[in-house]
Amino acid sequence: MSTSVEPRDPSPSGTQPVPDQRATSLELFFDLVYVFAFTQVTHLMAEGASLTSVLGGVAVLGVLWWSWASHAWLANQSPADRGVARVGILIAIAIVLVLSISIPEVYTGAGESRFGAMLFAVGFVLLSLAYTAVNVVVAGRDVPLRRQVLRTMGVTIVPVSAALIVGAFLGGTAQLILWLSAVAIEGLTVYLTSRNGRWQLPSAAHYAERHGLVVILALGESIISIGLGAAHVTLSPLVILGSLLAVAVALGMWWHYFDRLSADAEHRIDALAGTRRTAVATAGTYLHFGIVAGILFASLGMGGAIEHIGEADQLGTFSAIAMTGGLALFFASAAAYAWRTSSRLRWSGMVAAAIALALTPALSVAPPVAAIGAVLLLTLGLNAYQRLRPRERT
Repeated sequence: MSTSVEPRDPSPSGTQPVPDQRATSLELFFDLVYVFAFTQVTHLMAEGASLTSVLGGVAVLGVLWWSWASHAWLANQSPADRGVARVGILIAIAIVLVLSISIPEVYTGAGESRFGAMLFAVGFVLLSLAYTAVNVVVAGRDVPLRRQVLRTMGVTIVPVSAALIVGAFLGGTAQLILWLSAVAIEGLTVYLTSRNGRWQLPSAAHYAERHGLVVILALGESIISIGLGAAHVTLSPLVILGSLLAVAVALGMWWHYFDRLSADAEHRIDALAGTRRTAVATAGTYLHFGIVAGILFASLGMGGAIEHIGEADQLGTFSAIAMTGGLALFFASAAAYAWRTSSRLRWSGMVAAAIALALTPALSVAPPVAAIGAVLLLTLGLNAYQRLRPRERT
């Protein structure tokens, strides 16, 4: 992979780098709430074990993702453990905890209470309003940045809030459609209102560290899923073997992301400035949603495989799709992140994603341990190839 970078934007509006800024302990505490939230999302998807439950989980995960991403960028502009930013993070911790507690009851049947869904929807609206207020204060005398905050959030909050609240009130299929629409609307409005805008990214190091930490959170949830799957079956050598193989898959994903990708991206973003710098970093935040979702889907499949490891001769369609689809999404998103930060696409990652999807039919009828072993070989094989062939042609 090429190590070439684009030159810094010399424009006076370019953000000045702050290479030594790091995540604060308060941000790490803030992230701990998302470990619980991610676990709740995985359980939500596993409970229904269907396309509907997965889409419902994606909707909830998307809402959570935008809340995490917005506060990660806020802390890049102002230290999270000082002043009004600290107040905003503390408020966010409390609200995200409430959102996480409500997740198991966000989708209910006809005639059942809609309190959980409404609590989740209203909680996110309050979180967005608090974030906007804090960001305006943090902008201080930077009038262009303050206008950017008001422009983006002003366009975003109303349609997203309406979709979430109306969806929570209606329930059923309408709720699922409206909540998925809310996630898409937020992503689209933030993108459109931020193009060539005034958002700032003072520290590439902080950006890379925060995004690396959320990947660690997702990997931590995968360990939880593996452990819970093993806890639900009678302990046996086969369960131990399956658990170890699944942990090795999680380790392979860690290796894939942290071996070179994270550090390379930080270096290349740090070499940029101005609107180019923020545009590349923004794209990276979007692509990290795919990276995190891929890890969670894969952990969903592996947890299901271990939970039924002694009961069935076949992995089953749902667990196979979750595991291979999750890995494919992870590989493809990581490859796209490498491309966005360097203009060099990791073709091996895209090929591995295609292979993972192609394996789905075969793995669905394979024994659970064999299926986990197969995706482990694919993950380790890709990592070994990229280590041996670090420079790939576009």
